[in-house]
Amino acid sequence: MCLWDADWQTYAQQFDMHGCSRMFPFDNGAAPNLPIEVVTAMNEEALKAGHIQQADTIEELAEKLGLPAEALAKTVERNNQNYDNQRDDDFGKEPFRLSPVRKPPFFGVRTTGALLCTMDGIVINTQGQALREDGSAIEGLYVTGNDSGGYYSMTYPNLSTGNACGRTVTFARMIAQNLAAQ
Repeated sequence: MCLWDADWQTYAQQFDMHGCSRMFPFDNGAAPNLPIEVVTAMNEEALKAGHIQQADTIEELAEKLGLPAEALAKTVERNNQNYDNQRDDDFGKEPFRLSPVRKPPFFGVRTTGALLCTMDGIVINTQGQALREDGSAIEGLYVTGNDSGGYYSMTYPNLSTGNACGRTVTFARMIAQNLAAQ
């Protein structure tokens, strides 16, 4: 689930996003990958299509999203406390990535079934094979990309556009070459 409020653009700029998620021009004038105007238009289309829900209260938003209203209100309250304290003891977000959900209208979208990457990843050997807990290779199972090898151990490096893609393609090619040589 992802929730936001009417001030979402302010917080999106505060997050100082880079790479594929950058929506604002860089300090040097370089264009963003996906300008805020494009994102705004995409959100409006998703709202019209019913993918994004909009409401004047958190309780109304909970109903539209099929969530328990009291639980969602408590979650939003906790989120806002974390923002006010500029500290997230629940999930460890950096302070500049915190944003309140206070100003109506409120928006929400179900985001189940999607995941960018794990921070630890599936442990692999130098051939890209997934490893069991005892360190033995799982025959026929190869892993590359964001979910392999603990590459993103503590954070996702959003300051280097193409990092994930380059690593994914490089290691996938290596795995394919090794398999073809067998």
